[in-house]
Parts: sequence; structure tokens; C-alpha cells
Amino acid sequence: MRSLAHRVALGPVAALVVVVAWLAAEPLAAAQGPSSDYAPLSLIDEVRFGLLAHSVEPSNAEDGVDVNLEVLFARPATRYDNPWLDVILRPRIHVGTSINTAGDTDQLYAGLTWDGKLTQKLSLELTFGGSLHDGPTGDGAADSYGCSLNFRESISLGYALDQRWTLYGTVAHMSNANLCDHNSGLTSVGVRLGYKLNK
Repeated sequence: MRSLAHRVALGPVAALVVVVAWLAAEPLAAAQGPSSDYAPLSLIDEVRFGLLAHSVEPSNAEDGVDVNLEVLFARPATRYDNPWLDVILRPRIHVGTSINTAGDTDQLYAGLTWDGKLTQKLSLELTFGGSLHDGPTGDGAADSYGCSLNFRESISLGYALDQRWTLYGTVAHMSNANLCDHNSGLTSVGVRLGYKLNK
């Protein structure tokens, strides 16, 4: 199993990604013609935790279960009358980690989250960002991810249990889009529970 120090070393890069994404999102929103503003109660909008089956692809032999923890920050303050613009131009920034219980690849990731309601209870969510991992990157490894920093995207279907708690079914994928030599890819599937601080 990889050392705790190795995992902790991933932190500064994820923090930098979060700061850059936040700084980029706010000016973009302000430039598109706001309709009104709101003030979130907390900078942290939602906290999630859950379990993911580490690898569901036959081409990847890694095993175990991932413990997933994720924090989503409040949306940019500017709101839009157009619901499509409001979804597209006001993503939430997320930062999270998936720690593998079998000693295989761990991830520290960050990116942007777009979500919208399908019904009063159901919501659909898409994310895109980057993942810093401690898995193999060499050509000689059975499951190699090519680069230490890969792309990460996910899709989640949420069911609101009440105003604060939501149950999510999530599929997450990490790969390098063939930008680095060898690209096993890693697809994880599981269930997470989210708690909203801002209503």
C-alpha cells in the first residue's frame, strides 16, 4: 500500500487547480450580462462521501473499493434569467479524493460541476477536470495511466431525500486521452451521499 506521505503530496496541486478554476469562473460569469446576485451562506456548498467499485473495465485489472470524499464550493454569485446560461456559466468547483482500499491507484482530483434538475426530486450532473494519481505510468506496467496528471470526468444521477440530503449514483472515468504513452483508463461506479450547506 502506498504511503500516507505520497498521498498527502498530491494536495498542493489540487489546491492550485481549485484556485485557478475559481478565479477563471467568476470573471466569465460577470462578462455575460447578469440579472441578479445572491449571497451564499457558506463558501462550501455541499459535502459528499461514498463508496465506488474501483475498476469496472475488463481491460483494467486493479481491484478493491474506493472511499470517495468530495467538497463542492458555492456557485459564482451572478445569476441569469436564462436557465441554460445559468447552468452553463455557473458551475460549482469541486475537489475530492478517491482512496483505494486494496492498495491500488488513489486519486486527488478537482474540476467543474454542472448540474440541473430533471424533476423535483431527480437531478443530472456532469463534471470535468483533472486527476493527480499515484498509479503506474510506465509502459511495462500491466495497468499504466501514462501521465501522473490525467483528465477526469463523471456523470451522476441524484435523488433528493430532502432539502439537504441527496443520494447519487455516480460513474467516474480517468484517462489521459492518449496524450501520454499507454492509457489503461480507470472507470469507477458507485453510490455517494451529499449534504448541502446552502439551500
